[in-house]
Amino acid sequence: MPSVIRPIVTFTLGSIIAAMVLALLPFDSDDSTDEAGDATSVATASSAEVTTDNATDEPEAEPEAEPSWVKHTIARGEVLGKILPNYGLPTRAVLEAASDIHDLTRIRAGKTLRFRFAPESEAADALSYKLDADRTLVVENQDGIWSARVEEIVYDRNTTIREFTVQRTLWGAATAAGLRPADIVSLAEVYQYDIDFNTEVRAGASAKMLVDELSVDGEVQRLGAPLAVRFTNRKDEFVAIQFTTSDGRTRYYDASGKARKRPFLRSPLRFSRVTSGFNKNRYHPVLKTRRPHNGVDFGAPTGTPVHAVGDAVVTWSGPNGGHGRFVKLNHEGPYETSYSHLSRVSVRKGQRVRQGDVIGYVGSTGLATGPHLHYQFWVNGKYVNPLTVPLPKGGEEVPAADRKAFEAHRDALILQLDGELPIEAAPQEEADVNVADAGL
Repeated sequence: MPSVIRPIVTFTLGSIIAAMVLALLPFDSDDSTDEAGDATSVATASSAEVTTDNATDEPEAEPEAEPSWVKHTIARGEVLGKILPNYGLPTRAVLEAASDIHDLTRIRAGKTLRFRFAPESEAADALSYKLDADRTLVVENQDGIWSARVEEIVYDRNTTIREFTVQRTLWGAATAAGLRPADIVSLAEVYQYDIDFNTEVRAGASAKMLVDELSVDGEVQRLGAPLAVRFTNRKDEFVAIQFTTSDGRTRYYDASGKARKRPFLRSPLRFSRVTSGFNKNRYHPVLKTRRPHNGVDFGAPTGTPVHAVGDAVVTWSGPNGGHGRFVKLNHEGPYETSYSHLSRVSVRKGQRVRQGDVIGYVGSTGLATGPHLHYQFWVNGKYVNPLTVPLPKGGEEVPAADRKAFEAHRDALILQLDGELPIEAAPQEEADVNVADAGL
């Protein structure tokens, strides 16, 4: 290269001229030796500098290429035995490795498989499959042996506001605001003791939520449990604050510090529609005659879980004439409830159940024209309308030892909810709870 050759040529000519000058000078052993030594030193130094500069021009080693991941969305009718070979994976070895953790043959359409490829490899050496909101199954090949493990999903959190106003249906309004079905159910569970989202929500109702967006690699995967919510329906306003007491229990409280949890749920189904109301003179569609309809019918698909509306003892579980498969519960005090036309039951007579437990599944057994739940409510042995019966309140208060902490936490969240305080990660954000599991 010119930048390297030019210094070498200059140095060579310089050495020749120096030698000629020395030859013409009078001979003096001491002086000539010193000057020759100096010339030699200069030449050596110049050569060293050229060599050093030349070495720094060598290219640096390139970093090793990272493995790449390829996504595959499972289509309806696809089976693992056809998907895996397309990515170079041995079906039997992968299934056997995963079998102790999850049966991969039961994959669902719409879910995603991710395949890892080493650089310049045409066959994947690992796959991942999301088991639920917090866990991922990873099956990988290490030195020719396939093994499986479960990895906890680590989310990045971003606290934000989500809000909507109901025009026609709550489901449609919430979906338009970016809430997924699981997020809508989570909202309904916050108020499951105060509002029957199947029957009581009207056009104009609104919700404003302070909630964590949970992301992986910059992509929002889901929302956390709401941190604070204001729900307005008709003229009623319901505020819910998520708070963890000093004993580690996380619940939702109203603004006064009373727990939203009550002895009874307003509905045994998370979401459905009322197909027939409480009516003392209703025309029966099967018997073709008028007879009292001492309950409420909720239309829902076969297999929809039916929940106990309160703590109780099972007094009937099994066939009961026109009611089909039937469950009856005796709650504390004067209250009883029953659940008819179930496709199957999941409790037995004499069993104690907790509020929210699944006691059966919607069906069409007995005198039924289609899948629905016939829900009845008794007070002191008399039928009452389940949609309008006054239910006991009984919410627990925030413990006195936690009152100041609750009030400071509540005030900060409400200010953020109202836009009067910058949104920050809530102090108790690590308490990302499942509202149903936590008994909120």
